[in-house]
Amino acid sequence: MKITINGKELEIDECATLEEALQKAGVRPQGIATALNNKVIPAATRTKTVLKDGDTVTVITAFYGG
Repeated sequence: MKITINGKELEIDECATLEEALQKAGVRPQGIATALNNKVIPAATRTKTVLKDGDTVTVITAFYGG
């Protein structure tokens, strides 16, 4: 099935979790926030959140500045 992560289409297995999709996309799970179809998904539930065909994932990376 196809999903979109930060505007890039990705082919993943049926019933893949958000955590699995992030791994396949090469996204490190530390220091990020995730949203699925514009709804924030806490880090603790990424391994339980099953994706569906056409879902859109937004990944926001924390950074420090000053």
